[in-house]
Amino acid sequence: MNYPYVFIKIFEKICRLLRQLSQRTRGVKMKVGGQKVAAAARQITLQERILQIDHIQARRFAKLSGAPMEIATEGIIRHLKACQKMDVNPDASAVREIIDDALNGRRVFAETSNDLLAA
Repeated sequence: MNYPYVFIKIFEKICRLLRQLSQRTRGVKMKVGGQKVAAAARQITLQERILQIDHIQARRFAKLSGAPMEIATEGIIRHLKACQKMDVNPDASAVREIIDDALNGRRVFAETSNDLLAA
């Protein structure tokens, strides 16, 4: 029996099965370390993410420019990171307050461990 030929055929079959499996599981939630994790389909912009939270705040955010835009961007990104870390949904009222504070020129952020170390 020609053993190298058999091993090549087995290897090809395994590769084909792995390709089929990866095509079937795209975008499917999988368990990783006991937690369900959704596979990211694509990256989205901050504007699109705010639109998913609240369409009114997305319109307000789109009207910002200059320093208020930078303040609001930083605040919303911090809020989204904190929500992801705590595994909760972002709050539309928090986004509204961040945009209001940015319009008034205030940088209002919760303290993080990095902030405490810098003080």
